Amino acid sequence: MKEKCGVFGIYTSSIDNKVIPNVINGLKKLQHRGQEGCGIAYDNSGNLTNYKGLGLVNDIFPEINNFNIPTNKCIGHVRYSTSGKSKINNQAKLNECQPLLGNDNKKNFFLVHNGNIPSVKIHDTKFIINFIENCSQNNFENKLIELIETIPCAYSLIIILDNCLYAIRDRYGIRPLCIGKYKDSYCVSSESCALQHYNLLRDVYPGEIIKFDNNGLNTIYKSSNSQLSICAFEYLYFLHPNSICDSLRVNDVRTNLGITLANNDDLTIDNNFIVIGIPDSGIIAAKGYANKLNIQYKQAIHKNKNSNRTFIIPNNVDRIKACKEKFVYNQEEIINKKVIIVDDTIVRGNVMKNIVENLWLNNVKEIHIRIAAPPIINICQLGIDIPSCEELIAYKNTIQELKNIFNVTSIQYLNYNDLTKLLPENSYKECFGEKINDKLINW
Repeated sequence: MKEKCGVFGIYTSSIDNKVIPNVINGLKKLQHRGQEGCGIAYDNSGNLTNYKGLGLVNDIFPEINNFNIPTNKCIGHVRYSTSGKSKINNQAKLNECQPLLGNDNKKNFFLVHNGNIPSVKIHDTKFIINFIENCSQNNFENKLIELIETIPCAYSLIIILDNCLYAIRDRYGIRPLCIGKYKDSYCVSSESCALQHYNLLRDVYPGEIIKFDNNGLNTIYKSSNSQLSICAFEYLYFLHPNSICDSLRVNDVRTNLGITLANNDDLTIDNNFIVIGIPDSGIIAAKGYANKLNIQYKQAIHKNKNSNRTFIIPNNVDRIKACKEKFVYNQEEIINKKVIIVDDTIVRGNVMKNIVENLWLNNVKEIHIRIAAPPIINICQLGIDIPSCEELIAYKNTIQELKNIFNVTSIQYLNYNDLTKLLPENSYKECFGEKINDKLINW
């Protein structure tokens, strides 16, 4: 089971009735990373307690004030809907929602996880818990070290145990994880956009185990066999534009992707052209593209305020239905125009087909597709959740064939070499056809 989720946790040295509400608010700011379920675990007078459910954070925690429970630590999780799991019953889905409970030497702990561990036959998070429970090492921290050195691939973890909280990132840093600080309180989050009033300290380093307790923040282990290889799709799609990840501002990365896309464009531009960004993750690249070519930018496609991310809906029937309901169009802005639509990526093509169809219905003259990433042509065992290459619209189709499939005037992607220059060195790009890292897959 693949987990592209959001994790969040707070530790403070003093008891505070705002810890749990702050965690819930943090999860709301990570909602773009998971929409199927959410949950929290906290220390309730020495007893670890959890609360979780299926749905959005606002559905599960409609009254935050109900959780003004004095505590000094709490962790939370938003779950990404996973492929192949849409037909299981709700109770089974709820059982897979995090935090999940583990036990070490008769001491309970709760764990939240964001990542993928290939080749395991059980729930990824349960696999990690089983590893910790059955590890031969003699104490909990040594077990975490063993986890880091034995299983290289993709996880960011937050664990609540006894009087402390742990933050862990795999040796390759494939999934993001950062730390914030406010007075004597620490926050751990999948993204900096969720830190709220906490000041961003830094990212958790690849292969690092951090312990938060009454002594503050302490790195208890840093693997010497580590290398940052963050998933490229994080910057292209999942990360919020206001986040800073591994020292890069996501907004700046996406702007530069659009500028680079424009630099390589061969269109002959006239005053009848407009650029439209596909909400939400395509807008920043679109503005960078438009500014570079001095073309008027129009936000003529608007996201339905009740619509969530369609890519992470677990089955195709529901995805297609959601795509048709996702956007509204401003005809006055686009009628009789030559439209350049810019998006972050094309995966299955459902969203793009629907957009193109609606643009033609609104009487545009031309439609040009520009994608601020290379074609996605390969499944990724550590990143985006695609069960087979056959679902990828660029897998077997040439540019000309894609032009015909989408029924557009032209289509152009960002060059792969340009992408590598704009992302962190050694970023994980298997979905674009890069050779997989055998160390990660065949561990």
